[in-house]
Amino acid sequence: MKPKPILILILIAFILTALPTVLPAQGQPEDYARAAGLRERLQPLAVNVVSSSGWIGKTHRLWYKKSVEGGSSFFVVDADTKVKKPAFDHTNDLPFRSIEFSKDEKSIEFVVGTFRYSCDLKTYACKKVGPARRWMRDRFDMWRRGPASQAVSEETKASPDGKREAFIKNYNVAVRYKETGEEFFLSRDGSEGNFYTFSSIAWSPDSKKIAAFRLRLGYHRIVHYVESSPSDQLQPRHHEMEYAKPGDALDIEQPVLFLIDEKKTVFIDNSLFPNPYEMSAPVWRKDSLTFTFEYNQRGHQVYRIIEVDGTTGKTRALISEEPETFFSYSGKKYRYDIEDGKEIIWMSERDGWNHLYLYDGSTGKVKNQITKGQWVVRGVDKVDEEKRQVFFRASGMDPGQDPYFVHAYCINFDGTGLTAMTEGEGNHSISYSSDMAYYLDTWSRVDLPPCTELRRTSDRKIIASVHRAPPDIRPENY
Repeated sequence: MKPKPILILILIAFILTALPTVLPAQGQPEDYARAAGLRERLQPLAVNVVSSSGWIGKTHRLWYKKSVEGGSSFFVVDADTKVKKPAFDHTNDLPFRSIEFSKDEKSIEFVVGTFRYSCDLKTYACKKVGPARRWMRDRFDMWRRGPASQAVSEETKASPDGKREAFIKNYNVAVRYKETGEEFFLSRDGSEGNFYTFSSIAWSPDSKKIAAFRLRLGYHRIVHYVESSPSDQLQPRHHEMEYAKPGDALDIEQPVLFLIDEKKTVFIDNSLFPNPYEMSAPVWRKDSLTFTFEYNQRGHQVYRIIEVDGTTGKTRALISEEPETFFSYSGKKYRYDIEDGKEIIWMSERDGWNHLYLYDGSTGKVKNQITKGQWVVRGVDKVDEEKRQVFFRASGMDPGQDPYFVHAYCINFDGTGLTAMTEGEGNHSISYSSDMAYYLDTWSRVDLPPCTELRRTSDRKIIASVHRAPPDIRPENY
């Protein structure tokens, strides 16, 4: 006789309940303690490694922090004399990783915890000078679109000639003569929901014109968050953040031109920037003939540099990026105006690779592609207008190397003279002195500890090896 299905199910259930239950192991306190102490246990094994550095003002001297037995020490090296010495008298267990010298080099500033301190290098007296100027890991900042409407601005913006000042009054742009105190409105169309913003007010260099944005408020959707474990209290804390959803109406900024002496308002046609996600503040050319701003269209498939005539308000697109996918405005946008906009260096992925282009600022046409090839520009360090050279970082140029390794290069504006500033096969991070005479190159690989070299820019020769040999790793200590 065949067993009934219900009896089979009961038998299986009985067998399963009789078996010992195996559950994933919960981490024990000693596991967490071991993980938390990993850095403290392993870091002493790597000595002679440069962890941070910086140039001292506009000099040819730089400081660096290097791991040593029992901790780390700060040193100073002079690129001209090649002399290295301790940065100051100190122990090897200081609780900060970076320093900043004062202009007279008689004191240093550093950050410990959430505060910044200053220390006199003669008396070694230290004092707290204020909160740390850096993002704190335990800080929970919420983002808000802005600026908020302002009926009256608390501040004013003085004209370049010092005779007048502009401000916001009753949501409009007003001007006051400093000598007499006489005031007059440049606009009268501002309101609480469609107002002029103080931060956008830009005087022309000749003090005869003002460009400003009038902002029409969109829908500011609020998203709510609960911070479960604030660092300063036991109870959770509630936060709000503005975050637009697809289709929500965004704030719309409209540039407006004011001719001061004529008390004339020139409204600017927005056909070249009809649907902004974001627009940069207006910036005047030195001759006061035009001003520019950057337009990032909602959806990020159009990005333009807009130029506005400072008399007529007529607009044109100096540069217009309209990719099929999107324009990487947050990570790959680079613009450098040469001789007040006569030429423009612009970064673009238009040929499928991230490269630099030289534009004619008067015609808005590409003069030439500066960098070219199946590799990518990662960033620009310096533009030398006098020598017409660009110092930049790139990846993927060296065959046989990891295409993600970053190297440094120099190239002429016309695309000739491509020169590698770095040599070692690895990922490079460099910093130049203020006059570009020297640079510090730190590079490493996953199988090679950091090497740090001080080089001369003109011939790329090593002036001093801040650290070259691999660190002293002791396997017996693992």
